[in-house]
Amino acid sequence: MKFKKNLFISFEGPEASGKSSQIKILSSFFKRNGIKHIITREPGGTKISEKLRKIILDKNEEISSTEEILLLMAARLNHINNIIKPALKDGKIVISDRFADSTFVYQGYVNKYGLKNTKKLHKLILNNFLPKKTFLFLLSSKAINKRLKERKISNKYDIIDEKFHSKVMKGYQILSKNDDRFYLIDASQSFKDIHLKIVNKLMNL
Repeated sequence: MKFKKNLFISFEGPEASGKSSQIKILSSFFKRNGIKHIITREPGGTKISEKLRKIILDKNEEISSTEEILLLMAARLNHINNIIKPALKDGKIVISDRFADSTFVYQGYVNKYGLKNTKKLHKLILNNFLPKKTFLFLLSSKAINKRLKERKISNKYDIIDEKFHSKVMKGYQILSKNDDRFYLIDASQSFKDIHLKIVNKLMNL
């Protein structure tokens, strides 16, 4: 079974869409098949970035959307330079639970900093560094709320609010439109079906 080496992929989507669970399943599959890979996340991935994550996602921290974006960009730059690029250089597949697309959607679109403005900032600061393929999980706001009620709230974006999650979904739909980097996944499907689709897509890259 062959997969492309030094491949950078990301998993994106709204809260409670199941992307993190699918990353664990994919990692187990890679381990069974002897495929070199690492799992990382955003914001986070490094000691510095994890410290910034606590500030960014803490519901008790009062920071503006601009301040939040700049913290995210700083965390991402540290993440790229110290984790992602070294792993790719070593021939590993890098799997990131969220990346720049989350910033484009949550801070740029939902928090109204501006989708175009956020993309420009990403290009300026991070040289438009993006994954080769992004698996985008799509789920209705009603289903998101139902899932969130069944789990522990972990950050300020884990809120029971259909209007908020509808905006998030709309942001992702706008972002992914006519962009081949994205592979859309119906997150209401079974875990097994989703996993098989992800593996098949990766094998065809």
